Amino acid sequence: MFIKIIFVDIIKCLNNSTIATTFEGGVRIVDKAEIIRIAVEAGIAAAIKHIEQEKNKEIKSRQGKRLYNTKLLLQNYNILKDHCENSISNLQEIAHTENAIDILDSLDSCNNNTYIESIKRSTTRTYIILAHIDEMMKLYKAYSLSSSKPEEIRRYRIMDAVYLDELKMSDVCERQKIDRSTYFCDINEISKKLSALIFGIDGLSIMRQR
Repeated sequence: MFIKIIFVDIIKCLNNSTIATTFEGGVRIVDKAEIIRIAVEAGIAAAIKHIEQEKNKEIKSRQGKRLYNTKLLLQNYNILKDHCENSISNLQEIAHTENAIDILDSLDSCNNNTYIESIKRSTTRTYIILAHIDEMMKLYKAYSLSSSKPEEIRRYRIMDAVYLDELKMSDVCERQKIDRSTYFCDINEISKKLSALIFGIDGLSIMRQR
């Protein structure tokens, strides 16, 4: 709609054969060809700017949704694991006919309340997603434990304690000797890195940010 309005305005300009523009020292008469050139250049520039702004909004919105979905996946990790193990006697026999990232991408339209339930509807898909998360957790562990930064090692321990062992925040804070503010900050950083890995958003570049 925005772009359409821009070019409707350009067409209106073409109805005038000439137009007078004021500049310092007098008035300059602009002919139709120059009107077209100026109007089209301005319209294209405005359209490109608008498209870039909308694209950036879309990217930020998708990243925000994926970050939130990562937190949902981690918070429900053990529930999904139990659901999978109770439904299939031998998980290793499942053929990986689908890609985990493709499955997760297909769930983008799910709202926050139905996201996990949508995954659980297919035990095969649940297993594929969990196997993918397990691999990304291993990669995150290797990254964290090889880091020279103490906070990265602490964050791996927090991830393990919160999402695998399901310890309470108070117990985690006591074990790691951190306050609530640091705890929530670490949870957010853990989620960001795992989101990059789980959803395949250039995980290697994230890993280089040490």
